[in-house]
Amino acid sequence: MRFGLLALIVVALFANAAWAVKKKPLKKAVVAKAKVAGPSTAATKAPKVAKVDHPEVLFTFDDGPAFERTVRVLDLLDQYKIKAVFFVNGVHFLGKSPAAEKEREILRETKKRGHYVGNHTVHHYFLCGKVYSLRASQEIEENAALIEDAVGTRPELFRTPFGAHCPTLNATLAGLGIKPIYWDIDPQDWKVKNAAIIEQRVTSSLRTLHGRAILLLHDVQGETVKALPNILAWLEKENQARAKDGRPVIQILDYSYLLPEHKLVPPLLDSFGRILLRTLEPAGLDMKTSPLLLWPRLAWMPGRV
Repeated sequence: MRFGLLALIVVALFANAAWAVKKKPLKKAVVAKAKVAGPSTAATKAPKVAKVDHPEVLFTFDDGPAFERTVRVLDLLDQYKIKAVFFVNGVHFLGKSPAAEKEREILRETKKRGHYVGNHTVHHYFLCGKVYSLRASQEIEENAALIEDAVGTRPELFRTPFGAHCPTLNATLAGLGIKPIYWDIDPQDWKVKNAAIIEQRVTSSLRTLHGRAILLLHDVQGETVKALPNILAWLEKENQARAKDGRPVIQILDYSYLLPEHKLVPPLLDSFGRILLRTLEPAGLDMKTSPLLLWPRLAWMPGRV
């Protein structure tokens, strides 16, 4: 096994060098600054948001998929030609039950319609607590594998449950080469569970928005789905009024500005390495201390995405 590991790393390094020669210069992906207070480290500190002189917003939805609610959200976004990010929890589509397969089909439909399926861990645990901080890497990697199995591609975007960040979690994310995506506008829809209040909070924030922002909503919340048509209708009407008055409209972003332009390991070799990790871990490999943790660093070197 040691020989195989050494050979894999040597091949990866050579492939990495060849791949880097061919690729164009990378641009850093823009990651929104967190609204959740807490310590951070230089290894996971997000780059500054690009400065723009007009309002821009990206729609994101957490905690799904959720059967009819998610499908309703997809239909509404299609109606207004909006592309969003859905940060999903694998617990909804884990296993071989008919319900799990239906949820996986929703993920495939989400991707088919041009949205992005992002990683939000399997169970939505608070990864800065004493118990679940020890399972952070497992929660992230297992959910990435579940998403890849469902939609065919490994998620490049990740959001921590509850927006948590702390030294322990930051170290885990740095080891995996992950820069989490946070948010700027949070109407607390999961808490208030009142469509009118959700609508008022979102539209008030958008009305006074300056620069770029990420909006956090939850497609698993019925009141959020109920509020969404009014929010989108208000946004369309607001932009019509702004255009008529010569004011900057609120531009709706897609997720492409968050994505890295290139992987540093060729896709085929990257897939092989991750399959090897999944194969060896059940055999007793300690993922916290093993040199195989080098593999995600080869694929997603910190500071390059």
